[in-house]
Amino acid sequence: MTSLKKWTSALLAAGVMLGGSSVWLDHSVQAASVTSKVSAPAEVTLKSGGKTLSQKGLLQNGSTWVSLTAVKDVAGGTLKYDAKKKEYALSAANNTMRIVKSDGENIVYVNDYYTPVEAKLIQGRLYIPFSAMRDYLGVQGDWDVKTKTLTLSKVKQNNIVVKSATTKVTLKNATVDIKYPQVSGLANANAEKAINKVLKDESDAFVASFKNQIKEIGAPEANRPYGFQSSYVVTYNENGVLGLITERYEDYAGAHGMTTRTGHTFALDTGKALSLDDVLQNNASMRQTIGKKVGEQLEALGGYLDGYKGLNKDQDFYVTPTGIVVFFQLYEYTAYAQGFPEFPFTYKEILPKGSEPFSNVSADK
Repeated sequence: MTSLKKWTSALLAAGVMLGGSSVWLDHSVQAASVTSKVSAPAEVTLKSGGKTLSQKGLLQNGSTWVSLTAVKDVAGGTLKYDAKKKEYALSAANNTMRIVKSDGENIVYVNDYYTPVEAKLIQGRLYIPFSAMRDYLGVQGDWDVKTKTLTLSKVKQNNIVVKSATTKVTLKNATVDIKYPQVSGLANANAEKAINKVLKDESDAFVASFKNQIKEIGAPEANRPYGFQSSYVVTYNENGVLGLITERYEDYAGAHGMTTRTGHTFALDTGKALSLDDVLQNNASMRQTIGKKVGEQLEALGGYLDGYKGLNKDQDFYVTPTGIVVFFQLYEYTAYAQGFPEFPFTYKEILPKGSEPFSNVSADK
């Protein structure tokens, strides 16, 4: 990843953290980052499979932290350390979380997708927030406030594999790194083919687009290099449904690069791409309610540019283990520095009482 891409990603993440909220952000971590008082961490007992783990978690400023090794053991994943790159890589639940030491900070990526997750090195161990375990690595936790005990367990996920595919593109004076997700292990071969086609077509369209743009504006030069990168992250893999975010970044040596994101939600039994209406079980009233709440929060943002008239027909969104996140593109309604405005809604908020997520979708469980 180029330093420019890293800087741009960090700026966008800061915009999201300061503006719209996200279910992916550990709010207690945000609070700790803006306060001058930081309390000493207290130990948290970790349990899994009916046993007490030898490692301890940490509780600091209202946020629970768990070591990468403990998460790896519960998730059944792999943890590697590259001393030359000063990089940890934890692979689990179809995601690889990389934590890179850069300029004195721990930068967290998932499948090369930049995340605003904070990582801390404490007494020789690397810790991540409890929320990041559930969001990215397929480990959930049950918190007992009285005993300060966190019971960890592996999330039951769909039995599929999501791997990174690459497209090789060589451009002089340009960095090109194209990665996109491909799925295998589905019971329905036609569904698998349909999902993979959507994801590959999107990547191919991105490559074709920046090649055409180069023809129009001219080739990059040694002192003005271009950059093109794409990445993805798995956001949900349960109940016969797969959720992903794909991201594309392009830099034509201007003031800053541009990033676009797409949320994908697929029913694994049919390969159908689910819309926001599908997830809401075609509840028009709830769609209007969400649209109104999003508008109120959007207009309250400091970088709001005006123009919001309700959710789009094909509204951008993605699904997570706890709910949905409605989002908008850069410059769509807000200034660039605002990042991608995100607005989370829990399944409990948006679904009929007693209804389970995706219960209306016939899918392999």
